[in-house]
Amino acid sequence: MLVYEFVNNGNLESWLHGELSQYSSLTWLARMKVLLGTAKALAYLHEALEPKVVHRDIKASNILIDDEFNAKISDFGLAKMLGAGKSHIATRVMGTFGYVAPEYANSGLLNEKSDVYSFGVLLLEVITGRDPIDYDRPPSEVNLVDWLKLMVANRRSDEVVDPHLERRPSTKELKRALLTA
Repeated sequence: MLVYEFVNNGNLESWLHGELSQYSSLTWLARMKVLLGTAKALAYLHEALEPKVVHRDIKASNILIDDEFNAKISDFGLAKMLGAGKSHIATRVMGTFGYVAPEYANSGLLNEKSDVYSFGVLLLEVITGRDPIDYDRPPSEVNLVDWLKLMVANRRSDEVVDPHLERRPSTKELKRALLTA
């Protein structure tokens, strides 16, 4: 049996798309704090542990948020260990559609870069407030990553910010977040 610390603020998905989004929107600073905590946790799994741990299912519903908006990665049910000296392992492709790295989906070769791709998708989701895959949108907007690439290429990145944010990020903050993703 696994026992987790109780986390009052639910998960990131509930703040972006679920029941909590109806009552309040996460501020830009709170969103960035959650993402920074998630990035630090991934860095720990990938760099501080031996063997490395690849989560394989980084997504908004697996990021728990405590009272101070610190992030905690949950659901290690799909996690794999990457032994010393191994750059990748061959495995059955698992994860959530929209978050899975294309290289991993096409080859079945897993490494920590798969989690990094998923984190990038999560970052885009947090910036835009949109799901990674949304079939209710026009065909050119269904895939969040593809849509964002198109918007940036057309110099329309200022239009991608979640409209529910009370205070928009500065141009510099938005640019930094998009470049990180």
